[in-house]
Amino acid sequence: MEIRITAKLPATPRAASPIYRLKPPKINERTVRALARRLGLNEKTGALQMTDDAISYANGHLELTVYRASGGIRFIDRSRWQVDDRTSNLDIDDAAATRLAQGVIRTLRLAPAAELKLLKTARLRVGEATVDGKDASERTIDVAVAMQRLVDRLPVDGPGGKVIVYLDVEGRMTGLERIWREKGGAHSRGGAWRPPERALEDLAAHYRTKQGFIEVQEVRVGYFEEGWRSAQRFLQPAYVMLGTIGSAEQGSRRRLVYVTPALVRAVGRITPPLARKPAQRRRADGRRQYTAGENE
Repeated sequence: MEIRITAKLPATPRAASPIYRLKPPKINERTVRALARRLGLNEKTGALQMTDDAISYANGHLELTVYRASGGIRFIDRSRWQVDDRTSNLDIDDAAATRLAQGVIRTLRLAPAAELKLLKTARLRVGEATVDGKDASERTIDVAVAMQRLVDRLPVDGPGGKVIVYLDVEGRMTGLERIWREKGGAHSRGGAWRPPERALEDLAAHYRTKQGFIEVQEVRVGYFEEGWRSAQRFLQPAYVMLGTIGSAEQGSRRRLVYVTPALVRAVGRITPPLARKPAQRRRADGRRQYTAGENE
């Protein structure tokens, strides 16, 4: 595998960053009902549904889902979330949208304000045009404000460590998403950081059996928090490499995300190893058979 580096590598941080233990989320019927009350759901008329992955609570057009592994929250008002009334046009700048989102986060006690920074805003636009295409128009019907978690002044990367608030044309919250695992005590002081070049070596070793090329277009540094269905035990610094992986012969490309620990004394690995391909073995009749779990 050929590795091409077009990214500017970040400087190796000097200050030691601890590795934190994460508290297992307390997800049960009682905690979900309490959260539903905070979000305005009527617990007497709602319906509770439990699966292996999550506990959901629905009350009319309001839907709340809490994931067992991560404690992640999804809430949607289906009567207003990304709904187009065919006339309204949201006219709000990023600063005003951020203030409204921060108000929602503060009121619902979703995350400490001091541990948040604006990550980005995204607007949902709809377009209309006549059959001949002459009278075309575009309106904004929704804005999503994504706030990023900070731990020891370092950004938290990955699917987790985010609070996203959706606002309608009147600036009211229509939905939200949050993955924010609660920290326990420090697992270790963390110690020295590995330089980003070592992370690139990890990437090359990870794909050593593959053919083609990898282009690393961005390297980010910070803590890394996993997604909805991951039972993450530790929160530790990591290098996140973004780019593309492809084959010159086939002319194919796909997005690459590779994450590796950033500390010398890290806890395990973050990106899991590639799935092993079955090995071919010859049967007694001369045909080949496959044995799962063995390398080629």
